[in-house]
Amino acid sequence: MSASFPKHAQVVVIGGGVHGCSVAYHLAKNGWKDVVLVERKKLTSGTTWHAAGLVGQLQGTHATTAFASYSVELLQEIEAETGLSPGFRQNGSISIAVNQSRLSELKRKADFAGLFGVEASFIATDAIAERWPLMNAEGVLGGIYMPSDGSANPTDLTQALARGARMNGAQIFENIKVETVLTSGGKVTGVETDAGIISAEFVVNCAGMWARDLGRKNGVGVPLHACEHYYLVTEPIAGLPSDLPVLRSYCDGTYWKEDAGKLLFGFAHFHAKAWSKDGIPDSFEFDSLPFIEDDVMEVLELAMARVPCLTEIGIRTFFNGPESYSHDGRFTLGEAPDVKNYFVLAGVNSTGIQSGSGAGKAVADWIMAGHPTMDLSEMDPARIEAFQAQDRYLQERCPETLVLTYAMHWPGRQRETARGLRRTPFYHALKAKGAVYTEMQGWERPSWFAPEGVAPVHDYAFGRPSWFDHAQTEQKSAREGVVMIDYSMLGKHMVEGKDAETFLQRVSTNDVSIEDGRVIYSLMLNERGGIEGDVTIARHGKTRFMVMSAISHTRRNRDHLQHAILTSEDVIIRDVTSAYAVLALSGPLSRAVLETLVDIPLSNADFPPYSLQQFYIGHAPVFAQRLSFTGEMGWEIFITPDFAEYVFEQLYQAGQAYDLRLAGGEALNALRIEKGFVHWGSDMAYTESPHQIGLDFVCHIDKGIAFTGKSAYLARKAQAKGPFLCSIKLHQPDAMLHHNEPVLRDGTIVGFVTSGAFSAAQGSAVGLCLIAPPTEKSGVEALEKGDYSVLVEGRTIPAILQRKAFAR
Repeated sequence: MSASFPKHAQVVVIGGGVHGCSVAYHLAKNGWKDVVLVERKKLTSGTTWHAAGLVGQLQGTHATTAFASYSVELLQEIEAETGLSPGFRQNGSISIAVNQSRLSELKRKADFAGLFGVEASFIATDAIAERWPLMNAEGVLGGIYMPSDGSANPTDLTQALARGARMNGAQIFENIKVETVLTSGGKVTGVETDAGIISAEFVVNCAGMWARDLGRKNGVGVPLHACEHYYLVTEPIAGLPSDLPVLRSYCDGTYWKEDAGKLLFGFAHFHAKAWSKDGIPDSFEFDSLPFIEDDVMEVLELAMARVPCLTEIGIRTFFNGPESYSHDGRFTLGEAPDVKNYFVLAGVNSTGIQSGSGAGKAVADWIMAGHPTMDLSEMDPARIEAFQAQDRYLQERCPETLVLTYAMHWPGRQRETARGLRRTPFYHALKAKGAVYTEMQGWERPSWFAPEGVAPVHDYAFGRPSWFDHAQTEQKSAREGVVMIDYSMLGKHMVEGKDAETFLQRVSTNDVSIEDGRVIYSLMLNERGGIEGDVTIARHGKTRFMVMSAISHTRRNRDHLQHAILTSEDVIIRDVTSAYAVLALSGPLSRAVLETLVDIPLSNADFPPYSLQQFYIGHAPVFAQRLSFTGEMGWEIFITPDFAEYVFEQLYQAGQAYDLRLAGGEALNALRIEKGFVHWGSDMAYTESPHQIGLDFVCHIDKGIAFTGKSAYLARKAQAKGPFLCSIKLHQPDAMLHHNEPVLRDGTIVGFVTSGAFSAAQGSAVGLCLIAPPTEKSGVEALEKGDYSVLVEGRTIPAILQRKAFAR
């Protein structure tokens, strides 16, 4: 072994499951011959070997659906290339609904599939019963049929990928354990194994349920934990059709597939458990876990009621095995934020077989290109805060991901575990006034406010939830009166040092050479002219700036800034997010409220938009910047935590004379969409350039210091390629927009909704959407021509589309 074991590789892939073998295969196939894959035991011996092998293309996001669609292509082709069959059977799949809410969800998923050219159609109950005669059709309202879905053999697929990798020059070593990844100067240098050291330029952590512990050795957070996952296999069933489609009954928490004349059926548990909290045994290889009947009895009874023959047929296999689940239901895929050339692909929430080939290709493409070649921002390892990679948090949160796999995928669905972690200084005061909290990055923030006598319960619906009217009232107050919103969780970083201005001029598209007390909105681009982030920058002194960003991207933007500092620059970045509480006072009457409490003039001339001043509210020192994400006149008031509750009381009491309302995130989201204000990660990401989003006005190309990505941005702008961000409004007030609804022009899908909400002012659902122009050369001017509509739960809803926002 030592004679043939390599001393160097261009890329070392850790883990011989479907993901690791996919990464190695796609690198080698594209000419990267110096690739070494190292597996601690045998290929597939972790979790791949016992996967159910379902291949479903209806996933929740653009990236995961693209992965699954590609995986189907590869499954159809890899046998001809390698001589090994992956056991792919394209029998199709049927997902059934037993209530109207589930039917709405399935119809929305079928609409979404149209964005990718994946066939998905409604199927009536009698047709389902004909295709699946073993099913008890009682209570079934219909379903969605996808003919190109199916199932594959997980081990055979992985072995085919491994053979393909070897055929193209990659080396694969089994029974070699990686002890740690070696780094120097914040960059990967190799791996240390129990067979020796391999120097390497890139390392890919595909270690599955071991990925978290391996990453932790280098300060790389991988937010996953192994959970117990059950399935059963029956004795042979006489006459069972071999072409039986995969059947999913989400409400019953169960899926079924034909398996060599038997039925395999598995569960998305109602009560899941984290496994091996004290560490995974070193001897683990092709192991199963004890089958505890009480853990699955509730869902097993539902399964037997849906397929009654299970009560009469013996069970050949009772299986319980570990699967990795993430804290938020998203993959972890990409380059680690603090270790260059350290890549992670892990935590795929039991979708490895249907997504693994595509996900591995995405990692390989990123390594080869030097940047992500598609929008993978939702999976970014930099999305997590440090506490979200800790065992205690993951052991509480990750089992909930398993439970939610087959639960209703409501818009804005909230987690119930690991709550109440981060509370602003206003938490208790707002809760006493009816705040109904939702969570983001551990922060509890008000979603809406329950009036007196209304239960503060956040329920869900694809239509109008019970709190719809209350959030609408908050919107109206923001547009017509005055509201106060807790902004404390806003990301805040102080950028300081004698080179702070020069540094920010380079990383920001806007001109940062502003006067003390001025505020600007800016983008940060990458070298390809794509948008890496959007921020608000306030100048607090000659060498001091505050850079503010959305809650969900605080860590990511901090990392982006930190990595951009040159060794020659005197720049320090401090996270001061928790050092200031923030209250946003917004609306036409906001000035009138504030004037009752301050001793400074607040006129447009004295306190103009996008300016910053320090003053007192009562006895409390504060500073405020005049801007608002609602699009109305407003101030964002920054307060140290010791004075925070006092200032809240002063503002709230003063506001009663003006009918001030407290407002939450639901109203704010609708208000910003109506105004055309964008959110990074939803309406744009690093794949889009400013000209596509209508943000050229914050790109100052003639400022003294050229910003990063300037040349690429100008080249992309000259090419004028889309898609382009537009505003859209439905003509029918009963339909709701949330996210990812397909947009049609003259009956053809040309884009999708990036953000949607119901606008009180417009009296209908409004959204932002990315739309392709009629032709590549027609440009943005042609976008508004044509008849537009939006697919909402299988209905084609007429709509109006325009480049400008509906509220100006």
